[in-house]
Amino acid sequence: MIENFKDVTSENPIGQIWKYLRSFLDVTSVSEKIRRIHTISDGRFDSDVKKQARQIGYCVRQAEEYFQASSQVSLATRPILIYYGAASLSRALTLLRQDGSHSFDALRKSNKHNHHGLDLVRGLAATARPFDGPEAFFNSLQCKLHTKSRSAQSLGIRGSSSEKSPVKTTKTINSREKIIPWGNFPLFYRSLVPCAFPTDFQVLDRGKSTFIKSARPDACADLLPLGSLIPKRFETLTILKTLPDMYFALEEFGIEPNLCRGSSKLSILRSYKRDDQGEKQLRKIKEEYHFFIDGVSTNKKRHFLAHYRQKNPSINLEADLGMNIHLRLVYEYSPTNKLSARYLPDIVDDINGRKFYIIRPEAYLPEPASHLVLLYCLGMLSRYYPHIWIKAIDENVQIAELTDSLLNIVYRKFPNLILDQMTWTKHYVHL
Repeated sequence: MIENFKDVTSENPIGQIWKYLRSFLDVTSVSEKIRRIHTISDGRFDSDVKKQARQIGYCVRQAEEYFQASSQVSLATRPILIYYGAASLSRALTLLRQDGSHSFDALRKSNKHNHHGLDLVRGLAATARPFDGPEAFFNSLQCKLHTKSRSAQSLGIRGSSSEKSPVKTTKTINSREKIIPWGNFPLFYRSLVPCAFPTDFQVLDRGKSTFIKSARPDACADLLPLGSLIPKRFETLTILKTLPDMYFALEEFGIEPNLCRGSSKLSILRSYKRDDQGEKQLRKIKEEYHFFIDGVSTNKKRHFLAHYRQKNPSINLEADLGMNIHLRLVYEYSPTNKLSARYLPDIVDDINGRKFYIIRPEAYLPEPASHLVLLYCLGMLSRYYPHIWIKAIDENVQIAELTDSLLNIVYRKFPNLILDQMTWTKHYVHL
C-alpha cells in the first residue's frame, strides 16, 4: 500500500519526477529494495538480485528517452513514443515487484509473456472516422486483455481470445480449460497497488486551542481482480471519463465525465486521562471525516449512495442539496484497539491536487493501468492505421486537441504515478 506522502515544490516538476526515478539506476540501493520486498537475506542470490536491479535501471533510462523524444514530434507519431516509454516504466515496476522469473532473460528463455498484453479490437478501429466527432472516434478505439489457454502455454503456442494462433496444432482446447491473462499488461496490473490521494487533516487535543495540520495518503478504489477483466472490453471513451486531469477538457467538448468534483476534510480529536501515578495517557481518538460531492446528477447520486451504504453503512448522508451532497463518517477507538481497514469514498486527484469522486468504483480501472490502455490504443492506431489516424487529427480539430490534452497529461503524470508505486509514497510535485 502507498503509506507515505511527500509534498515537493520544484521549478520543474517533470524534471524533478525523473530525477527521483533516476535513483533506480543505482544498483546497490535498488538491490536492497528488492531484498526487502521479496525478503531475500543478504548474500543469497547476489548475482540474480543485481541483474534484476540493473534491468530496472535500463527500463527507466529507456523510458526517459522515449518520453523526451515524444516531446520533439507531432501528434502523427507522438502516441507511439509515449506508449513505449510508458511500457518501459511498467516493466520497471514489474521487475521490482515480481520475482526473478520475470526478468527479461528469464521470460525470453521460458517463452512467456512475449506480448503487449492487450489486443486492439481491429474491426472496430478500422471504422473510426474523423467526421463523426471525438465521442464516436474514441468509442471506436477499444481493446481486450490478451489471453492464452493453459494448454497453449505449455506448448509454447502464441494466441489470444481475439486472435488466431499462427501455429497449427491438432490439440483441441476444451471449453472448460482455464484461460489466463498473458503479456506485459497483466504483469503490470498484478504489480500495482491501489493509488492514493492526500487527505488534509488537523489534530486537536481536547482542552487545547492549538492544533497540528498535516496530510496523509488514503487509498482510492480497490483493484478489480485481474481475472474479472478477461471478458471486458476496455473502451477508450469510458476510460477517458474517469481521468481527473481530463475532467475540464471533456466538459469543454460537451462530454460528461464519470467523476464528480468535490473535497474532503478530516479532524482528529485526542482525549487523555491520568493514570494512578498522575501521568497523562492517551485515552481515546475520534476521527471525523467530511466528504463534499458537487455537481452530481440524480442517477449518479443514487448509484453512489447505494454503493457506499453497502460497502460501509457507517457513512451517513448529512445533507442532500440536490446536485450537492455531504457525507460524514466518524470513528472512535482507543490506542489499544486501533482501527482496522475501513472503506472510505473513493477519490482521485489531478496534478493540481483537486479532488474528484469516482462514481462507479466497482468498475474502475486504476489510473496507471488506464493510461497504459489509452496509450496502447492510440499507439496501435497511429502505427498500424496511419491513414485513419493522421486524417483524423488533420481534419477534426476537436479530436486533435482532445488527444493533445491527454498526451500532455500522460507525459506529466504517468511517471509520477509509477514513482508513487515504486516507492509506496504519494508524491505531490508542484511549482
